[in-house]
Amino acid sequence: MFENIKSVGLKDMHHLQVQALMDLIGMTLKIAAQTKDLELLQEVESECDELVKLFGGAGVSVTIETS
Repeated sequence: MFENIKSVGLKDMHHLQVQALMDLIGMTLKIAAQTKDLELLQEVESECDELVKLFGGAGVSVTIETS
């Protein structure tokens, strides 16, 4: 049924599509960080990481700085 499936990677997408996807991921991570809920932030980081990897990217990593 799905014999001729083709996937689209970041390299195949228009640069505006890639930028929109990265902007959405960045905003999602920023909102999650503002909740100050470490478990939620880790879950969001994991989902964003998987999404970027699904499109052939290197992934996403979040570093939390404390002062």
